[in-house]
Amino acid sequence: MPLYRGFKKDGSSSPNPPVEPTRRIARPEAGNRSRPGGVPATAPVGTTSPAAATINTLSDLVVGWLVVIAGPGRGAVLSLGYGVNDIGRGAGARLCLNFGDETIVSENQAAIIYTMRSRRFYLQSVATGTWLDGHMIRESVELKGNETLQIGQTRLRFVPLCGPSFDWCAGN
Repeated sequence: MPLYRGFKKDGSSSPNPPVEPTRRIARPEAGNRSRPGGVPATAPVGTTSPAAATINTLSDLVVGWLVVIAGPGRGAVLSLGYGVNDIGRGAGARLCLNFGDETIVSENQAAIIYTMRSRRFYLQSVATGTWLDGHMIRESVELKGNETLQIGQTRLRFVPLCGPSFDWCAGN
């Protein structure tokens, strides 16, 4: 008598090779059907897990702002989120500075990174022409707050919300 496909109680194997276990294929279900007894059907393929929903929620939370203080787009406010905030003129940039300043690189000029673990902001220059308080940025620099960035002809003021005293994840 086999215990598990292909193996017998005495340790010998059966003449037939072990069969690979069957796999269940999840298919999207039409509508919101439930199983008999009121048990909801399994979640359709492509839905997000609770962990993924938390990540999506975090990306929507504001951790700080960049305010255009001079140049094209003066007065515009750009919200910073958790993680990497790419700054550029192109549509792929999280912080799009497409206000008419052609001196800004069409892809990504720089990035502001907010790390949840350390609760700090960092400015990383990707292309030349990124200035912080009058100094050209060549490497990653920590931002404390109220610094002035210049990208092309556009000047921006960095205003943090999150930091050592407050973070959305800390539940303050």
